[in-house]
Amino acid sequence: MIRNHLLIPVLCFAMPLLLVCQSTKDTPRGIDLHTETLKRLGNRGDNWCITWAKDDSQITSMDDGNWLNDPAGFHNNLYRIIGSADDFERKRIPQYPKFIYSGEGWFGYGVCAIGDHLYSAVSRTQDDAWSGPFQGFKLLKSSDNGERWYRVNRTGPLKYLAANDSLSREQVNPQELFFYKESGKEHDGQMAYPFASIAFVQNGKANGAAKDEFVYIYSPEGAQSNELLLARVHSNTLDDRSTWQYFSGWDQKKPTWSSDLSLRQPAHIFPAKNKHNEYFGWYSWLPSVVWNPGLGCYIMVNGGTYGGKNMTNSAEDYYDKWMHTKTGSLGFWYAENPCGPWKEFFYTDYWTVDADTNLTYQPKLSPKWISGDGKTMNLIWSDAMRNEQGKSHSTNYLWNQMKIKIKTD
Repeated sequence: MIRNHLLIPVLCFAMPLLLVCQSTKDTPRGIDLHTETLKRLGNRGDNWCITWAKDDSQITSMDDGNWLNDPAGFHNNLYRIIGSADDFERKRIPQYPKFIYSGEGWFGYGVCAIGDHLYSAVSRTQDDAWSGPFQGFKLLKSSDNGERWYRVNRTGPLKYLAANDSLSREQVNPQELFFYKESGKEHDGQMAYPFASIAFVQNGKANGAAKDEFVYIYSPEGAQSNELLLARVHSNTLDDRSTWQYFSGWDQKKPTWSSDLSLRQPAHIFPAKNKHNEYFGWYSWLPSVVWNPGLGCYIMVNGGTYGGKNMTNSAEDYYDKWMHTKTGSLGFWYAENPCGPWKEFFYTDYWTVDADTNLTYQPKLSPKWISGDGKTMNLIWSDAMRNEQGKSHSTNYLWNQMKIKIKTD
């Protein structure tokens, strides 16, 4: 069932470093899904997190797949996309560290281009294969458009990672991971951690449309994934964990920040369950947030994935490896500033595209493929659809893409 609410005007507020609030040109009121533009391409893969690089290409992450039919499959890899939404080519990034199937459990999510730098945040699983909740993430950096990659230590020093350096790539400790088992909270007897998977706010090409000097980073609260956390850091000190600040609440409609991770508060709260009392699991609500210059606002797409076979709120289901009992939810929100407040303009508990057997999850938006008026955007997502024999992640488990139209006043 689709909910489409009337919205109150977005409140403008002053932020540190003179963040300017620009009135939204057209208020989003809903979306149309243009299924006639649907296309799927490449080999297997999922979790297409996207950024717009300085050279005008887009960089996308890919998990558990082999998009360009490489000899080895990957738990995590990056690819370069060159061209328009209707006509683009895909290229390998050969020197990106090879998180291959035979390695340990690493899955990439946050990617971001900031000036000359590319960042990739690669989350670590509990076990050597797919498992949750994540323990934290390793932050990788390239300053030459992906030719060489370095591991970022939380205090700043870099360590070069050759593409096939499995020893350095697989190391797990507080020096190697930018976040690692910090400030955990308990959910039904098990600890889970904040900022173990992240999504960078995308501000146009190479962060060139940023409203202030900060980079903003979202993450689900590990023990309650419908609580959306937020951090910010000056773009010049992203490599230094001590300079990160965490959203700690609103003070008369202005965001407050703390350097103490334990004081974090959710910047937004999504549903914990749907109207049928079916709960979303831990692998839910990692957003895609994109600046839309035509509309003069940020657009967020996000969705929940139903947890376990019984879809209860217990750890048995919440942390289950299997989260595709039903197709996921889909929602859109807008805000005038990267930290919100967020206003919903579309939501459905279940969404499918061309067949009711779709098992959709991880919706994303291209930060580049946006029409001049901002009303046409490109949605990319993952699909665990089963084949005729009932095997999941088999039929549409690849790049799924279509245009959407944002309806405005």
